[in-house]
Amino acid sequence: MIGLLKALLLPPGGPILLGMVALGLLRWRRAAGIALLMGSVVLTYLCSIGLTANLLSRVVQTYGPVTAEAISAGRPGAIVVLGGGIEPEAPEYDHETVHLRTLGRIRYAVRLARQTGLPLLASGGYSYAPSVEQEAPEAELMRRVLEEEFGIAAVLVEATSHNTWGNAVHSAAMLKARGIDTILLVTQAAHMRRAVESFQRAGIKVIPAPTLFFSSKIELFRLASWIPSVPSIDAVHYLFYEWFGLIWYRWQEGQSSSGRSG
Repeated sequence: MIGLLKALLLPPGGPILLGMVALGLLRWRRAAGIALLMGSVVLTYLCSIGLTANLLSRVVQTYGPVTAEAISAGRPGAIVVLGGGIEPEAPEYDHETVHLRTLGRIRYAVRLARQTGLPLLASGGYSYAPSVEQEAPEAELMRRVLEEEFGIAAVLVEATSHNTWGNAVHSAAMLKARGIDTILLVTQAAHMRRAVESFQRAGIKVIPAPTLFFSSKIELFRLASWIPSVPSIDAVHYLFYEWFGLIWYRWQEGQSSSGRSG
């Protein structure tokens, strides 16, 4: 159900759905139908160009690359890397494996682990999506890659979470049991705001270590900024997802606060 809602509401699905509604209105409310149809075309175009992705990046990506000074001052006890999805069908590996997003996060976590000597915790469980059939939780797949392909030993695994809030709650329990209250957190730059807030609410101090940045460089007079492309569609979809996710988490936090105060 959640996957269906995401497909229908997030671009490009949202603008296309609006266009279908507009076509249905043309017979009974021609003027309204034409206006909605034009709006759908404009939104579809805007959600497929690099300029929109770059503008959204400025809103969503608020943390820059981590510095050696920040790591030294924060004195983290571990590195936590969050999963970013799996590839359920990877015939070249003869089994499922991690998604490219997850691999990018793992790669950067390994770099930090080698620089700092800190232990690694991989976090991610089974997908909610009914279309995804997982043989193993995401964190277990991450552990295999970390140990077998990057040579990182003794990776901690948090394999029960289904979302960012779950990542934070379940990872926090494991970390606190080991006397760790400060971490280097590795995830997508666009995902970092939501991840940081979740871990802080779970009682963990966070030093953000974002990776896989989307470009936020605004180039109004560059032709490529205005031409639709698949990478731009993918970036806009992901950035909108994170923006709406952040709003949803904050709304839930507000509801929880209202409930406690009542």
